[in-house]
Amino acid sequence: MTDSNNSVVLDYDGNCLQLRINEGLEPSVIWNGKLSKLKLKRYLNKNDGTERIKYFKNSLTYISFKKIMSIMFDDANKRGYIFLVTDRLMKYIEAKEIYIKERSNIGILIKQHSSDVVQRFELYKEVVNNELYRPLREQQMWDSFFMCTMKKSSNFSVPGSGKTASVYGMYAYLKHIEKIKKIVMIGPKNSFGSWIDEFNACFGSKQELKVLNIQSEKYHNLDDKKYAIMFESGDKNLLLFNYEGVESYLDELRRIIDGETLLVMDEVHKVKLFNGEMGTRAASVYNASENAGYIVALTGTPIPNSYMDIYNLLHILYRDEYDEFFGFDTKQLRYPTEANIENINFKIKPFYCRTTKSQLGVPLANRDIILETKVTKYENQLFKILLNKYRKNKLTLMIRLLQLESNPQMLLNKLDLNEFKYILDITTDADNIDFVDYSDDIKELIGKVDQTSKFKACISKSVELFNQKKPVIVWCIFVDSMNRLAKELEKHGIRVGCIYGATPIEERTSILDQFRNGELDVLITNPHTLAESVSLHKLCHDAIYFEYSYNLVHLLQSKDRIHRLGLPDGQYTQYYYFMEKFTCNLGDYSIGEQIYDRLHYKEQIMLDAIENNILEEVTSPEEDLNMIFSSLGL
Repeated sequence: MTDSNNSVVLDYDGNCLQLRINEGLEPSVIWNGKLSKLKLKRYLNKNDGTERIKYFKNSLTYISFKKIMSIMFDDANKRGYIFLVTDRLMKYIEAKEIYIKERSNIGILIKQHSSDVVQRFELYKEVVNNELYRPLREQQMWDSFFMCTMKKSSNFSVPGSGKTASVYGMYAYLKHIEKIKKIVMIGPKNSFGSWIDEFNACFGSKQELKVLNIQSEKYHNLDDKKYAIMFESGDKNLLLFNYEGVESYLDELRRIIDGETLLVMDEVHKVKLFNGEMGTRAASVYNASENAGYIVALTGTPIPNSYMDIYNLLHILYRDEYDEFFGFDTKQLRYPTEANIENINFKIKPFYCRTTKSQLGVPLANRDIILETKVTKYENQLFKILLNKYRKNKLTLMIRLLQLESNPQMLLNKLDLNEFKYILDITTDADNIDFVDYSDDIKELIGKVDQTSKFKACISKSVELFNQKKPVIVWCIFVDSMNRLAKELEKHGIRVGCIYGATPIEERTSILDQFRNGELDVLITNPHTLAESVSLHKLCHDAIYFEYSYNLVHLLQSKDRIHRLGLPDGQYTQYYYFMEKFTCNLGDYSIGEQIYDRLHYKEQIMLDAIENNILEEVTSPEEDLNMIFSSLGL
């Protein structure tokens, strides 16, 4: 570029875009017209610069740079002044455009295990194996190599396949070549223990764990946490934060997440949109991640609700490139056509890896055991009453039927969606159609069912497994069910621990440790609290599903607490599902059977998608409810 005395020059110094007006041109030509007021105003940093030089906002991406260039070229042609762009700005934009295309190409080559990357993979493998105490499986090593090479990517491997270990392999390599000093992990609180345990298992004595756990009881308030982030994190190699808290200490996080940070977002499907826009949690993670040198997003369920779930993910990973390279708008993601789905999968395929448990040699679980129970006449009468009472709202009907099967006394209380809204992925309000003004004869009928048929059968199966000296995990939805089951099992001399949302972190850890050490015989919990990042497969191989919903995410994650990488060949894994049979004028009906069939239909869709190397198409909660009650004509 040859500068000119009567020109306007756009430049980028590596930190900030700036517009310079040379001496031969009057600044008012630029700043007093529509150009400044209507077209450039949104990009400019109002509080910085002079008439001769103006600075643009630091948050702009190279896409915005190109838009500003286009605006200036058009205006210069219309009004006859010279507009110039510096060579270093053009080189910066070109490098950015090449980067995403190169990443796409290399991602495909690695996923194909192409001969073009094998030599680099072998060198990577050698370093990682030297740095780790516990070696990675071959497929885990490829996932680790993929994430490291891509710099910003996702790992959608199924739950229980060792995603955390693959990340530690990546960290080991990057630390060895002095690119990274620390991992900042943002995820659910109940994942913290797994990250700590896996670090010790992966590195052993080869690397000392220095952890900052933001949920540690030594931090009594927000000020303590902010102080720890700023002044106690310098020597830490693992820093653990939960999604809910990021907004509270965002400024502090932004100061420590830098180019030498590996940022990990665990269970990233929790970062959701709100009304088509980034919600508070997603926006906080987006802002915290801006300067991270490497970013990895982990989830075994990439689109649990719809293709909209990848909107936040792609914006966080590829903030500069999203509009130019991906360009999916929210309407396309919310209501994708077949052509949209094909294009979405084509675009994102190079940017994620996905490994199944079968690829890692995890032994197959046994065929599910279905335990059907025939209800009493009182239970069946209540079923018909509920069917008539709530037939116009399927969500409320489902919840009430689940309560009927577990403990009809719950029917006398108004629904508290906060107790289980996360388990059911509820987005609608059940309170406005729920009413409990039962007549005295119905209340009397409820009082006649002290223990339901399913409750008795669950106790019987739990005692049977206890007598066989088999530790058991029992999955529920309602806190009432957990407490009643625990109380009844304790009458049989069984040692029981309960974990649900209100259980403090320290108590959860203690109960899990007791269960793992054989000090407890039965663990009772719900999927929202314990279905992520907790490993129980070394001691427990039997799981009872006393209550369950159509939420496939939680089913898969709960199953994988006891069925995951590390099981020896020949080790069985057994799941038991309880189902009650009711009778109505249309014949026999079991909501448990209907939910179970729906879950397995959705699971097969997921498996087929993995086989075809695409993301699965999902169904909405409304579609699930319609299918569950279709045989009743609702």
